[in-house]
Amino acid sequence: MILSKRVALGGVQLDEVNSKIIIRGINTGVPHEDLQAVNRMGGWGQRITMQHWNSLDVAVTFAIDVPKRELQLRRTIWEDVVTWALRAGWLTVNYMPERRLYVDKVILPGSGDLWAWRDDFTITFRAYSVPFWQDVNQTAVAARGVTSWTASLGVPGQFRTVADVTFHNATSDTMTSFSITTAGKTIALSGISLAAGADLVISHGTDGLLRVTAGGTSVYDKITAASADDLYMDPGTAAISMTAGKSGNITVSCYGRYA
Repeated sequence: MILSKRVALGGVQLDEVNSKIIIRGINTGVPHEDLQAVNRMGGWGQRITMQHWNSLDVAVTFAIDVPKRELQLRRTIWEDVVTWALRAGWLTVNYMPERRLYVDKVILPGSGDLWAWRDDFTITFRAYSVPFWQDVNQTAVAARGVTSWTASLGVPGQFRTVADVTFHNATSDTMTSFSITTAGKTIALSGISLAAGADLVISHGTDGLLRVTAGGTSVYDKITAASADDLYMDPGTAAISMTAGKSGNITVSCYGRYA
């Protein structure tokens, strides 16, 4: 039976773990936010001094459709669900087919009194590193055979995101410098020694952290001191500009982020 509410982790559907699993509800959550503010002069109002998105919880509630007297089977199914929940990977739900959430932590339910066959169980999936639902596919803009380039990228989503960049050295010479600016945030690299036919890649893993490689080798230490912490972009239209020491092909992309 295909349920109206379905949830998958690492590509494996919960209701395929056992046909006796009934998904009662899926609460896709909202990002948890920390704010700090100070009083304004004049007797009223405050000014926000810090805003930080911390985590996002998704709660999945399910039941085990097995009579209470079959305690051994109920326990086996519960254990199978725990095994499923502890796998690493992306969390997806069937009614948001273009979104996914990378889970950093799972909060398991206790088995409770398995004789109480009407009781439900709730698993909480928590995203710490990137506390947002993200697009499955990136939005991108590209160009070929350029040493300098300007463009704009439509940034989807509701929250600030980061840009990924791939630059392919299309010449027969080594490239030593590169600079990319997205929405006014610049990362410049010097002394990178990008070989002919190799790729310079600015990317972010499932942990959301910035990585920079040239030909597969980290060149994070080649980022200049004046560079920004990351290539941040807000939803809307982001201006992009690039300069490179050699001619090449470039792609700039991003994932939209959502509550």
